[in-house]
Amino acid sequence: MKTTFLGMIFLATILLLNTVMIRALADVPSQPHGADAMWVEPSSVTFDTSNASVGTKFNVTVWLNMTENVFAYQIAMLYNRTQLKCTRAAFTAVTTSMYMLGHGTTASGSPPVIDTSFLGNGSVLASESCTGSDLIPGPHNGSLIWAEFQVLVVPTAGNLTSNFDITTKYPTFTWVRDPDLAKITITTYSAAYKFVGPAGPPLPGPLSVSISPSSASVAVNQSLVFKSNVTGGTPVYGYQWFLNESSVLGANSNTWTFSSPTNATYIVYLNVTDSVGGTAKSNNASVNVVLKLLGDVNGDGLVDGSDLALAAKSLGFYGPNFLYPGSPPSPLWNPDVDINGDGAVDGLDLVIICKNFGRSLKNP
Repeated sequence: MKTTFLGMIFLATILLLNTVMIRALADVPSQPHGADAMWVEPSSVTFDTSNASVGTKFNVTVWLNMTENVFAYQIAMLYNRTQLKCTRAAFTAVTTSMYMLGHGTTASGSPPVIDTSFLGNGSVLASESCTGSDLIPGPHNGSLIWAEFQVLVVPTAGNLTSNFDITTKYPTFTWVRDPDLAKITITTYSAAYKFVGPAGPPLPGPLSVSISPSSASVAVNQSLVFKSNVTGGTPVYGYQWFLNESSVLGANSNTWTFSSPTNATYIVYLNVTDSVGGTAKSNNASVNVVLKLLGDVNGDGLVDGSDLALAAKSLGFYGPNFLYPGSPPSPLWNPDVDINGDGAVDGLDLVIICKNFGRSLKNP
């Protein structure tokens, strides 16, 4: 019997030592701040859809580190009640805080009060005071309260962020007082909450437009097709082509066919608008319209075999941007042989030369 009784005392002693050890370990801050300070741990809480969902719960703890003697404290920790729900809160040593453990205290509003409308937001409110002439001698640090939160909202894209704010906006809500009940100046550190949702669509770059060709020389009444390359902005795009600073009636697509009955030099550009009102102006393109017969590739005033030879040499080759925006021209590309201005030298250009074969400026 005596042996059994001694064994029970030994086990009780081990359990008591374990309890003290657990409390001691629990009262060591993982992210300590210098005195005099009150803060929330962890300093940041981050979730994403791989490790959390609506209903996921987690805890935060409020800590205090002081150099001065402390008689009482009060906490007002605010949170975003549209994103989070506080499900439970308590002092870290159950009926008192670990900071004041071992002292005669009166916990006001024990357990901490969870309020869903304090200052227009959710809050956890708690206060604790020594009694009589007792005090917590400094320097000293320890945990005060813990609170359990539940995730209410998961973002479909982007981030949901808020803070666990230890509010200092209203001096009567968060404070620490000395044995004379004088307020002690403290620094407060809030914690950040973030839920990272799936990546949203990339933000559009700035609206930009270019046109090609950037320069060309064509004969009177010869057609020249301008093409555009639009990047950035927000589709759908609107187009308006301009000739010598004047808008061209009905030229409202991503390409435009130019021709002129008069020999002169023309400036062509394109204005683009996107669906959210963004605008962009293209580069200026210069077109030199000359008195030149269709099919007169070499510009000698006569459509003859030399023009056919030049056309045959460039047959099958194409100009810049013909295949896709930004593509280079073929090595033997000759824009003068592209008589119809479609960006490629092909059978249609040969047909035009053949149709005008034998014509000259003297005998058009």
